[in-house]
Amino acid sequence: MARVLMASLAAILISAVAVAKESNDQQIRNRVAEFEAAWNKHDPQAMAAVWSAEGDLINPFGRKARGIAEIVKLFQEEQTGVMKSSTFSVTAVSVRYVEPTLALVDADAEISGIASPDGSPAPTLKPHITNLMRKSGGKWWILAARAMNYMSPPPPPSPPK
Repeated sequence: MARVLMASLAAILISAVAVAKESNDQQIRNRVAEFEAAWNKHDPQAMAAVWSAEGDLINPFGRKARGIAEIVKLFQEEQTGVMKSSTFSVTAVSVRYVEPTLALVDADAEISGIASPDGSPAPTLKPHITNLMRKSGGKWWILAARAMNYMSPPPPPSPPK
């Protein structure tokens, strides 16, 4: 009887953990989708709204911003400049929990419609973005975002020695 009770309790706990993880995964994916939608509306305030107040970012061009005001300013400059006609789409997302309320979120994206400095179309960017996100107040917030640009495939690995 005690074994059955313990097994039932363990199954309930495992099920609760799985449901919580699935819920958090979806909440994180929803936040990624919020950013994607805000980009495609070219709305710097809404883009920055997924960051925590102390958050920071480094964009694919190496520009840095710390805190909401700097992040909004960076997005305003981009979205009224070379990115004003761009389209941002997320092609893949993976989530790994460091702690129950801290996650490492990797995403692949494509940014098309970028203007070169001379106004001609630039090649589509294919950045890989790594976000450190924290759940606070029932929402997931970006603490740090690092975007790396992979315009062309990486070179093949060196042969073993």
